Amino acid sequence: MVEVVYVTWRKAIQLCYGLARRIDSSGYRPDVVVSIMRGGVVPALIISDVLNVDSFYAVRVKHWGIAEELHPTPLIEQLPQGRVEGKRVILVDEIADTGKTLEIATRELLKLSPREVRTAVLHLKPTSVVVPDYYIEKLEKWVWIFYPWSLAETLIALSARELKGREASEEELLSTSINLARKLGIRAPVKKVLEMSVKHYARELGSR
Repeated sequence: MVEVVYVTWRKAIQLCYGLARRIDSSGYRPDVVVSIMRGGVVPALIISDVLNVDSFYAVRVKHWGIAEELHPTPLIEQLPQGRVEGKRVILVDEIADTGKTLEIATRELLKLSPREVRTAVLHLKPTSVVVPDYYIEKLEKWVWIFYPWSLAETLIALSARELKGREASEEELLSTSINLARKLGIRAPVKKVLEMSVKHYARELGSR
């Protein structure tokens, strides 16, 4: 089992405000906030709120799937065409893991002729090939950071890894996910959420 660090909602919001503060104190004044979906959406929304940046867009970078890396080279599926030319952009994700997502998203945004693109994340892992312009916590070793806005996805992904090697039923995924949540001390209404979500994730896992 990989080492997992669960970030509570309270801690996550503190990190998001801290990231906004770090951008502000640097003197950088973004005209546009671009979030990397889906993990970067909450931090990006808070940054756009605190810094009063009304222009908010999201890019979809297909890299990770449930429980595994699907594409060695991230695939860009949408870009804010015609929205960032001549603008100062802040590109936001929740974490720099391999760094590939930030790297390719920045490269593609630069093709749209912005004035400048800077990057911001909550956590920086030692495995990242890029160092974002702004980050809050730098990790000394690789761990799985579990954010509260991906409750169902992360619990089911971790459970699928634990059950890998055989086709697991929805019931097995559900019970394994609930037990994992207990071990991690998650106080959210986990059982009700997972009972609703597991069938949707099980379909994707079963199609591989």
